[in-house]
Amino acid sequence: MNSEIAKRVTVNPVVLNPTQPRQSASPTILKNLKHVSGYLHSPLVCLTFDDGPDPVYTPAILDLLAMHKIRASFFVLGEAAERFPRLVERMLSEGHTVGNHTYSHRHPWMISPGRARDEVARGSEAIQKITGHAPRWFRPPHGRLRRAMLKQVQAENMTTVLWSHSIIDWGPMGTETGVAQRLHDIKFGDIVLMHDGQRQHNHPHLIVQQLPKLAEWLVQRGITAVTLDQVA
Repeated sequence: MNSEIAKRVTVNPVVLNPTQPRQSASPTILKNLKHVSGYLHSPLVCLTFDDGPDPVYTPAILDLLAMHKIRASFFVLGEAAERFPRLVERMLSEGHTVGNHTYSHRHPWMISPGRARDEVARGSEAIQKITGHAPRWFRPPHGRLRRAMLKQVQAENMTTVLWSHSIIDWGPMGTETGVAQRLHDIKFGDIVLMHDGQRQHNHPHLIVQQLPKLAEWLVQRGITAVTLDQVA
């Protein structure tokens, strides 16, 4: 962890229901870096990528991140990680964080509790087989949570990470102009959601196109992109 960052940030976890007294069993859900002390005086953001690894767009994004000396966090799908383990290895070797995005991206509300737990467990197993380490971070598909899934996440001692700023690089709103504008609107403390995987209606080519401009803009504003591991 960068020594300067280490001096300025410590984690203050968020609980699912902040109106209730915190208990040790409460799930930790990180939605933005507002819950990292000192964030107002620390121009930090977390860039995160979902649904990979992808054989076309993940390498392109990794190349651009390396070129601009930016580190990010990747929430990978277990089935994709099994198909492209070298890309997961590359993420780690280049200083990025790897998190669990379930095994096959089934909508948590459309499957049984048992299947929901299994999606989390199989995603973690796939990552651990490749990296040798259990993942620390979990992001549910579509940002949708259910109790069975959260219990499995807690059992595996992972922290659930959502986001504060979506680039919406998918569907009808995923246009070149829209993506560029939303990247420009990133603010201090944001956890930024993007996609490197091509599944369904994602448009990762727009992220590849806009990343160099984002890198320049971050430098101009003095913003540092950090991984989740760096701030927690």
